[in-house]
Amino acid sequence: MARSLRDLRRKMKAIKSTRQVTKAMELVAASKMRRAVQNAQILRQYAILAWHILQRLSINNAGMHPYLEQRPAGRILCVVISSDRGLCGSLNTQLFRATTQYVQSVRTLSTFQAMEFVAVGRKGQQFLTRTGQSVIAAFPALSNHPTFKDALPITRFITESYLARKYDHVVLVYMDFISALVQEPAVKPLLPFSTSTLRDMIANLLPASRRKDALPSDMGSGDDHRKYIFEPSTHEVLDAVLPQLTEVQVYQAILESAASEHSARMVAMRNASDNASDILGDLTLTYNQTRQANITGELAELSAATAVMK
Repeated sequence: MARSLRDLRRKMKAIKSTRQVTKAMELVAASKMRRAVQNAQILRQYAILAWHILQRLSINNAGMHPYLEQRPAGRILCVVISSDRGLCGSLNTQLFRATTQYVQSVRTLSTFQAMEFVAVGRKGQQFLTRTGQSVIAAFPALSNHPTFKDALPITRFITESYLARKYDHVVLVYMDFISALVQEPAVKPLLPFSTSTLRDMIANLLPASRRKDALPSDMGSGDDHRKYIFEPSTHEVLDAVLPQLTEVQVYQAILESAASEHSARMVAMRNASDNASDILGDLTLTYNQTRQANITGELAELSAATAVMK
């Protein structure tokens, strides 16, 4: 019995230590989440508006810029944005499941030739390597407080590879922040901005509520044919605007991924703390019952010994 009580005390001590760690991680994640969510929400409206402008430009100015070209879905570059660390629930699992589904769907296209990956985050790099995918570049995850400057190396690598015609399409795969409890995987075609069979296929993979952001035709018939006046010239404006708007899209995806990671980690650590409290309560009850049984047994032995001596 004494050994059983020692084991219970050892388990209770270990669970208390674990609960302290998970509680501290929850508070740290909550602090980081507030700032990450604020950054993502500040840029979100601008990024959405910029995305709609790019879609309109692709309709009315098709072929006037390499970013607006019509290219078959042959060679595809997929940018997977994940986290460097775990302990964030099923966040990365959802992301990798969406990536696998996307890869399987792309390979069914008649024009498909090859697909290569850029991994942003160690977890994504490990997953892609483990599944035998071709990873041509890897960047650390910018999950704490990513800035626009931090995202520029990733964007430059993507755009330079696209402009060099190494790839026909560039696609972003990341976790989109919906709320502190909900994060959804997003597959977003980045380059080119023109319509294609790949964009249609990606739109069909998305939930119905998110398809309006994937296809230009879903923006409304009144805006699809809006004309823009360019000064000093169309080429000069497109050369200046399109790369910057592309950088905004990549940066927004990184911000959404960071907000999703911190939110998922906060919820996971809160659940872990609650589970530790439940287990600790059960162990405390078992400990008290065992201790009470030991005391009762000892009293019974003393009573029996006293009766024998009398």
